[in-house]
Amino acid sequence: MKRSLLFALLAACSGNTGNIAVSLTTAPGSTVLDGVQTLRMTVTNPHQVLTAHRSSSGFDIALDLDATGESTTLLVDGLDANDNIVAVGASPSFPLGPLDGKIVVYMAAPNSIAAAPHSLDPARSEIGTGVLSYGALLAGGHLAEGTPSDALSIYNVFDHSLVGGQPLPAPRAGLVAAIGANGIAYLFGGRDAADTPTATLWRFDTKIAPSGQYADLGDKTGFARADEIAVPIGDEHFLVTGMPAADLYGLGGTLAAKADIPSLPSTGVGLLATDGAQTAIFTGPDGVVRFHAGTFSTLSIPAAARGGATAIMLPDGKAGIVCGAGDAVRIDAATGNAETIAGVPSEQRSDCAVAVTARHLLIAGGTTASGGSASVEIFDALTLAPIATQTLVVPRTGADAIALPNGQVLIAGGIDANGAPIATLELFTPAN
Repeated sequence: MKRSLLFALLAACSGNTGNIAVSLTTAPGSTVLDGVQTLRMTVTNPHQVLTAHRSSSGFDIALDLDATGESTTLLVDGLDANDNIVAVGASPSFPLGPLDGKIVVYMAAPNSIAAAPHSLDPARSEIGTGVLSYGALLAGGHLAEGTPSDALSIYNVFDHSLVGGQPLPAPRAGLVAAIGANGIAYLFGGRDAADTPTATLWRFDTKIAPSGQYADLGDKTGFARADEIAVPIGDEHFLVTGMPAADLYGLGGTLAAKADIPSLPSTGVGLLATDGAQTAIFTGPDGVVRFHAGTFSTLSIPAAARGGATAIMLPDGKAGIVCGAGDAVRIDAATGNAETIAGVPSEQRSDCAVAVTARHLLIAGGTTASGGSASVEIFDALTLAPIATQTLVVPRTGADAIALPNGQVLIAGGIDANGAPIATLELFTPAN
C-alpha cells in the first residue's frame, strides 16, 4: 500500500523552486497503514508539524520551506482513530535546496521487524557488506548451490530501492568490504569458484552512473584471505584482520603487513576513544587486542575473549563485545577498562547479526544451544537497557545487520535451518 505526499522546497533568495515528492511504502502484504486515520509529518529543521486526515484518495500534505541548504529530516507517524501511533517511519537527513527528487518513507509498527520492500536475487550468504551515506552495499556471497556470486547490490534508504550494481570482476564469497569516503568501497579477498581464498583488491565507486565503476588494484600476493573484516582507522586507512595483519591504504591501493603484530582476530571495531585517539578493539578466542594511538597491546579481559562474537561501537566512546559464549562486555577504548553487562543478549548465542544506531543496539538471530534463533532483541544503545523483543521474518544465523542513516537497521544474508542462503531482507523500524 502507498499513500502519496507532496511538498515544495522554495529558494527564498533566487526564486528557484524544488519539488520533493514523498510517498510511503511498507513490507510486502503489510496492512499496517489500513487503520491509520491521521498522518502526522514532522520536519525537524525548521521544526514544523503537519497533519492530514484520511480521505478517499489517501493523505495529502503540501509544505513550503525556504531552500537554505541546511539539512532536515522527515518523521512520519500514523495514528489510528484513538490517536494511538500504529505506524512510524523516517527519512534520512537531506539538504533543503532548489532540487527536484523523491523520498520514500518505509512505514511499520514502532520498534518492529518486517520484510523490506525488496529481496536479494539471487539469495546468498557470506555477503561482504558496508554502510554507505545513503544506504548499504551488499557484495558477492555464497549461492544456494555453494558457488560464489558476482552480484553487487545497493540498498538505497532514500527510496528503499534495491539497485543492482556492476557485477564483481569475479565471483567471490566472504569478501572484505571496506567503505571509504565519497561512496568508495574497497573489496578485498574472498573465496573464488574453487573455494580458495584470494588476494584481489578492487576499488568500486558507487556514485558513477548508471551502476558504479571498478578499478583493479591488483593481486596482493601473500595476503589471501576470506571472512575477515577491515576496521577503519582514518584517512582511507584500514586494519585488515587475519594473518598477516595488514594495513590497507585505500588512496594508494596498497596492503602492507604489520610488523608489530602477526595476526588480528576476525571481529573488531574502530572508534574514537574519549582521549581523542583513533582506536580499534579486536577479539577472538585467544584474547582481546587494542590498537590505540598507533600501538598494539593485549588487554586482559577474559570475559571478552570468545569466538562467535561481534565487536560494536557504542555511542559513548566505548566498544562492546556481544554474542558468543557470555554476556556483553563494554570496554573503555581509552583506558582498556571493562565491565560485564548481564542479560545482553538474554540468551547466549553465536554468529548473531548485530548493529548499533544512535539510539539502539539490535541483536538478531544466531545460534543458541537449542539451534537457530528467530529472536531479535533491541536495547538502548547508551544504557544497554532492554527495550523490546521481536521475531525475525526468517530465522537465520551468520547474517549481517547494517545501521542505516535514518535510524533503521537492515538485516541481510545468513543461512536458514537447512543451511540455505536467505533472500528476504528485513528492516528494524524504531519509534520516532
